[in-house]
Amino acid sequence: MQRVYDTWKDKGVAVLGISIDGGGETVVKSYLAEHGYSFPVLIDQRMEVARQFGVRGVPFTFVINREGKIVARSFGPFDLASPAFATYIEQLLAQARG
Repeated sequence: MQRVYDTWKDKGVAVLGISIDGGGETVVKSYLAEHGYSFPVLIDQRMEVARQFGVRGVPFTFVINREGKIVARSFGPFDLASPAFATYIEQLLAQARG
Protein backbone atom coordinates (compact mmCIF):
# COMPACT_ATOMS: atom_id res chain seq x y z
CA MET A 1 0.00 0.00 0.00
CA GLN A 2 2.87 2.35 0.71
CA ARG A 3 4.17 2.07 -2.86
CA VAL A 4 0.70 2.72 -4.26
CA TYR A 5 0.28 5.70 -1.94
CA ASP A 6 3.67 7.11 -2.95
CA THR A 7 2.99 6.57 -6.66
CA TRP A 8 -0.50 8.04 -6.82
CA LYS A 9 -0.82 10.60 -3.99
CA ASP A 10 0.11 13.57 -6.21
CA LYS A 11 -2.07 12.39 -9.11
CA GLY A 12 -5.49 12.72 -7.50
CA VAL A 13 -5.73 9.22 -6.03
CA ALA A 14 -6.35 8.71 -2.33
CA VAL A 15 -5.15 5.58 -0.57
CA LEU A 16 -6.63 4.72 2.81
CA GLY A 17 -5.89 1.71 4.95
CA ILE A 18 -8.50 0.54 7.41
CA SER A 19 -7.28 -1.43 10.39
CA ILE A 20 -9.60 -3.75 12.30
CA ASP A 21 -6.86 -4.80 14.72
CA GLY A 22 -8.34 -5.39 18.16
CA GLY A 23 -5.31 -3.73 19.78
CA GLY A 24 -6.53 -0.35 18.60
CA GLU A 25 -4.74 2.86 17.81
CA THR A 26 -1.61 2.32 19.91
CA VAL A 27 -0.81 -1.03 18.30
CA VAL A 28 -1.59 0.14 14.77
CA LYS A 29 0.38 3.40 15.02
CA SER A 30 3.34 1.51 16.45
CA TYR A 31 3.24 -0.98 13.57
CA LEU A 32 3.01 1.79 10.96
CA ALA A 33 5.93 3.69 12.50
CA GLU A 34 8.05 0.55 12.83
CA HIS A 35 7.65 -0.18 9.11
CA GLY A 36 7.90 3.44 7.92
CA TYR A 37 4.37 3.58 6.53
CA SER A 38 2.97 7.07 5.97
CA PHE A 39 -0.33 6.42 4.19
CA PRO A 40 -3.44 7.33 6.21
CA VAL A 41 -5.08 4.57 8.23
CA LEU A 42 -8.53 4.57 9.78
CA ILE A 43 -8.72 2.64 13.04
CA ASP A 44 -11.90 0.54 12.92
CA GLN A 45 -11.42 -1.49 16.09
CA ARG A 46 -15.15 -2.18 16.47
CA MET A 47 -15.46 -2.99 12.73
CA GLU A 48 -18.22 -0.44 12.19
CA VAL A 49 -16.87 0.65 8.78
CA ALA A 50 -16.03 -2.92 7.81
CA ARG A 51 -19.62 -3.98 8.49
CA GLN A 52 -21.01 -1.03 6.48
CA PHE A 53 -18.95 -2.19 3.49
CA GLY A 54 -19.81 -5.86 3.97
CA VAL A 55 -16.24 -6.92 4.74
CA ARG A 56 -16.16 -10.47 6.09
CA GLY A 57 -12.39 -11.07 6.02
CA VAL A 58 -9.08 -9.41 5.28
CA PRO A 59 -7.40 -8.27 3.24
CA PHE A 60 -10.15 -6.59 1.26
CA THR A 61 -9.60 -3.92 -1.40
CA PHE A 62 -12.13 -1.40 -2.68
CA VAL A 63 -11.74 1.09 -5.50
CA ILE A 64 -14.11 4.01 -5.09
CA ASN A 65 -14.48 6.60 -7.83
CA ARG A 66 -14.73 10.37 -7.36
CA GLU A 67 -18.51 10.13 -7.14
CA GLY A 68 -18.22 7.76 -4.17
CA LYS A 69 -19.32 4.67 -6.11
CA ILE A 70 -17.54 1.36 -5.51
CA VAL A 71 -16.25 0.44 -8.96
CA ALA A 72 -14.13 -2.58 -7.97
CA ARG A 73 -13.64 -4.85 -4.99
CA SER A 74 -11.36 -7.76 -4.25
CA PHE A 75 -11.06 -10.17 -1.35
CA GLY A 76 -7.69 -11.71 -0.57
CA PRO A 77 -4.16 -10.75 -1.50
CA PHE A 78 -4.10 -8.33 -4.40
CA ASP A 79 -1.06 -6.83 -6.14
CA LEU A 80 -1.73 -3.11 -5.98
CA ALA A 81 1.65 -2.48 -7.61
CA SER A 82 0.86 -4.58 -10.71
CA PRO A 83 0.89 -2.99 -14.17
CA ALA A 84 -2.74 -4.09 -14.67
CA PHE A 85 -3.85 -2.20 -11.55
CA ALA A 86 -1.89 0.90 -12.63
CA THR A 87 -3.59 0.79 -16.04
CA TYR A 88 -6.99 0.45 -14.37
CA ILE A 89 -6.35 3.48 -12.13
CA GLU A 90 -5.10 5.52 -15.10
CA GLN A 91 -8.31 4.67 -16.98
CA LEU A 92 -10.43 5.80 -14.02
CA LEU A 93 -8.49 9.07 -13.83
CA ALA A 94 -8.97 9.64 -17.56
CA GLN A 95 -12.72 9.09 -17.20
CA ALA A 96 -12.86 11.60 -14.36
CA ARG A 97 -11.10 14.20 -16.50
CA GLY A 98 -13.03 13.35 -19.64
